[in-house]
Amino acid sequence: MRVTETVMVVGITFLSSVAQPLSAQDSSADVIRGRVTDDSSRAIIATIMVTRGPDRLTQQATADSAGNFRVLFDRGTGDYLVYVSAPGFSAARRRVQRQTDEHELVANFTLPRALVATLDAVKITGQKPERADNRVGPTQLETGSAEKWRDGVNGQIPPTIAGDLNAVAGTMSNITMTSTGPAILGSGSASNLNTLNGMGLATGAIPRAARTETRVTGATFDPTRGGLSGANVDVRLGPGDRNYQRRNGFLTFDPRYLQFTDATGRSLGATSGGVRGSVGADGELIRGAMTYNVALDLGRSLSEPATLLNADAQALLNAGVAPDSVARLIALATPLGVPLAASG
Repeated sequence: MRVTETVMVVGITFLSSVAQPLSAQDSSADVIRGRVTDDSSRAIIATIMVTRGPDRLTQQATADSAGNFRVLFDRGTGDYLVYVSAPGFSAARRRVQRQTDEHELVANFTLPRALVATLDAVKITGQKPERADNRVGPTQLETGSAEKWRDGVNGQIPPTIAGDLNAVAGTMSNITMTSTGPAILGSGSASNLNTLNGMGLATGAIPRAARTETRVTGATFDPTRGGLSGANVDVRLGPGDRNYQRRNGFLTFDPRYLQFTDATGRSLGATSGGVRGSVGADGELIRGAMTYNVALDLGRSLSEPATLLNADAQALLNAGVAPDSVARLIALATPLGVPLAASG
């Protein structure tokens, strides 16, 4: 029983000695406040960062319109580092420590204006990279080239061949028309390039009723167009009208009895007739999102060419063929079973 009492007394004495320094330590809340002004005593709206020592816990605050700030630490240590910064002013920092037993520490700051450094003038020169891009408008003449712009059908192209890209190119003064197509600067038609909206166009004609812009360019400075030396016939589809649904159509008749030629031409069947129709439509398909532009072209040509079987003697003589030679040829072909006529 005595042993137990001795142990209890010793334990109480130890707890008393440990609790004594804890009660003497002051860990109440600390408030760091102050006012930030400039050298003319005008308030500054600044950013304040307070770091508590020794654990380096940091809190941030912003001064109000009067320049006042207030930062609260629930467990104060009495040792703080205050850092103040504001745009256009030099930053400042100060260490604030508790002197006796106060818990409200005051730190006022006066920030000087930051010195503005003037740098020497710097000249920057940029060079635009070269790209194979053509930003010339359809009606604007391109530098270093001779060209024409065509929209639809004009008086220089007959209605029967309207839409023929070769016929459009032939209206230029520096283009020579050959049996295979237009030639420019002495180059063959193989150097020509037909494009549709910048892409390769395999055909040489477009529907007459199509809403297009046809641009013919020759001797261009751009090596990516026209095969370096040929003509570039660029067809661009016009966008559909967003306000109206437009429909257009053309019908062209070419009767043979309205054509004039000499006796040799008539006997050789040089006159021909035909009819051609073209319809087109454009407008808005989806409101504010999609337009359409479509066209259709149909044509039929009729002719009765003369042959060795039905041509008269005068026609053969005008063509440079002797009638007796033709008669001899027919006489030799018949016994040999060579067919001299066919349907169509």
